[in-house]
Amino acid sequence: MQRPSVWLDLGLAIVLLPVSAVLIAWLGMHVMFSGDDFGSSGIRTAQAGRRGAWISGCAAIVGGGGLMGLRWWIAGSVHLLVLGAAAVLFAGVATQHG
Repeated sequence: MQRPSVWLDLGLAIVLLPVSAVLIAWLGMHVMFSGDDFGSSGIRTAQAGRRGAWISGCAAIVGGGGLMGLRWWIAGSVHLLVLGAAAVLFAGVATQHG
């Protein structure tokens, strides 16, 4: 099997990066506004953080691993890095509030 072009790989990484950014922003909004009506964050924020970490981690494995399986090494590693960092961030929020 022939290796894809490096420029095409970089282009794919750049095109798919906003998709990952929108997913991270959407999960971040759920975590930020998950407190109750009285402004108390706590269990609900921790649950939203765990959910965000789980979704980001799964998206990193499926998206980045799938791209790497298709030999799109640069795009796969960029998405593993970005979504993996988001998973660590959300796990930290869950730990802090849980």
